[in-house]
Amino acid sequence: MSRASFTRTRLRRAAVAAGAFIALTTAVGATQASAQNESGSRVAAAPSDCPKYYFCGYKDANFKRLAFKFKDCYMQEIPDGLNSGGSWYNNQSAGTKAKMYNKSKQLIYTTPGAPSKDAAGNWGPVWYVDAC
Repeated sequence: MSRASFTRTRLRRAAVAAGAFIALTTAVGATQASAQNESGSRVAAAPSDCPKYYFCGYKDANFKRLAFKFKDCYMQEIPDGLNSGGSWYNNQSAGTKAKMYNKSKQLIYTTPGAPSKDAAGNWGPVWYVDAC
């Protein structure tokens, strides 16, 4: 193989690799853009134990130890033992907001539209959640 032929082959391989990289980068960018909450900030992919169309609550920060997952649209009592700390992930259909209520069933917080999350929340004042 001549030196010129070898150089053309290397250039072709480099061009193919660059094209594949650009295609992959574009696909990843499109996926990340679709996972933004309504404030425009990016939201990481849902934890594996929080299925699509659910609002998930965790006992610990950073989505550790799933405590509940709700998808129905009515006020539901959260499990006992969620007295402080924790986290939540809103993996419902795009734009759906969950509501959190205190012991007296007064609204205390409405999440941003799905997908949204709080990796370091506080379940202390929350007694009930309406997933939508």
